[in-house]
Amino acid sequence: MNIDKIIYVLLFIPFLWILIFDQQKLKKRTVFIKYLLISIGILMIGILYQNHSETENRFLVYIGSQMTLIFLILFKIIRIPYFMIFKREPEFNAYGGKWIDKIITLIITIGTVALPLLIDSMIFKKVTE
Repeated sequence: MNIDKIIYVLLFIPFLWILIFDQQKLKKRTVFIKYLLISIGILMIGILYQNHSETENRFLVYIGSQMTLIFLILFKIIRIPYFMIFKREPEFNAYGGKWIDKIITLIITIGTVALPLLIDSMIFKKVTE
């Protein structure tokens, strides 16, 4: 196992922690801001690693470092209108729940995986050209 994969897994731990343990606590402003600051720190580590590393899989670390931040932003953007419409918190899980929760889960999952790639390929590469 090379260093890029180890760093990717280490940077991915806060994201998994949010999904498993603190997802319902994200409605509290202090918890959300705490995780937002952690995700910005993780993103800075990923950017620095991308710019200063010479390893072959450094792009994996860079993309993985964006996932926590993008998840938090998507979750917050979707949570606000969801709560206003349905008068309850969205449930982010693949099992059970109502059909709208499954749609929310699908949107957040696809967005968390696809947006880092789209941001890198469409925005940053166009700006640097």
